[in-house]
Amino acid sequence: MRRVALALLLLGSATDASAQSLDIGAAGTGLSFGNSQEWNGVRINWSDDGVRRVNGVNITLWRPRDNPDFMMNGVALGVVGPGVGTLRGIGIGLGGVVAERSITGAAIGGLGVVAEGEIRGLAIAGLGVVAESGLTGVNVAGLGIVSEGSVFGINAAGLGIVSEGAMRGVNFAGLGVVSEGAMRGVNFAGLGVVAEGTMTGLNVAGLGVVSEGATRGLNIAGLAVVGEGGVQGVNLAGLAVVGDSDVTGVSIAGGLIESSTTLRGIHAAGYRVRAQRIDGLAASVVMTRTQSLRGVAIGGYNEVRGLQLGLAIGVFNTADELRGVQLGLLNRAKNNPAPFEWLPLVNAHF
Repeated sequence: MRRVALALLLLGSATDASAQSLDIGAAGTGLSFGNSQEWNGVRINWSDDGVRRVNGVNITLWRPRDNPDFMMNGVALGVVGPGVGTLRGIGIGLGGVVAERSITGAAIGGLGVVAEGEIRGLAIAGLGVVAESGLTGVNVAGLGIVSEGSVFGINAAGLGIVSEGAMRGVNFAGLGVVSEGAMRGVNFAGLGVVAEGTMTGLNVAGLGVVSEGATRGLNIAGLAVVGEGGVQGVNLAGLAVVGDSDVTGVSIAGGLIESSTTLRGIHAAGYRVRAQRIDGLAASVVMTRTQSLRGVAIGGYNEVRGLQLGLAIGVFNTADELRGVQLGLLNRAKNNPAPFEWLPLVNAHF
């Protein structure tokens, strides 16, 4: 009789049909089979519905229902996948891991890892990792990583990584890495790296590196490096390096290098180098064009529509006001009196 009485004390069932469970333990602690609402220990259930808290290990066999206030502390496992309000610990699901609030720890989903709030820690998904607030940590997805907030950490996705906020860290994507805020760190993309804010660090893209703010650091693109707020650092592009503001540093492009304002440093292009002002060395196969040159211009045709203070080397060199030397087959210094305005080989004015 004593053993029977003890067993009856250890076995309990909830009166609410949605919370029916067979519990082995005392004071909500031990082993629970069914939809217990709060439990400490090991809990095994077919489908979680209206769960409030589990501390320990939670195993769900089928798709969870409505659990907006479910606080899961520990390890959550699911055949379809855990569905909680807040996860603190480890979540693993063949289908996915879903949190209506946040995930802190590690989450691995066969298809996706999704949180309506923030994801902090390790998130790995066969298709996508999605957070409505932000991503912090290491995130890996077969297709895409998307955050409506910031993205901080190491991210790798087969197609794209997209952040509506700032992006910092190391990001790899088969197609594109896109940030609506500032971007800092190391970014690789098969097609494009794009930031609506400033871009700082190492940026490499198969087609283009584009920033609506300043682009700073080492930038490499198969086609173009573009900075609407200017380009600073070392820039390598198969076609063009373009800045709506100053382009400063070292730039090499197969086609052209252009700035709406000033080029400072060393710049070499296969076709043309052009800016309102050039300070430093500008070299091109076909043409170098500027309104002010302070330094050295090398090109087939060098045109200075203002003051040239320095050296120009080319087939044909022309300057409105020369304060330096021109070396070429034909040289024109408009501020020299006739017959010295036009001279072959060498022209100078000091």
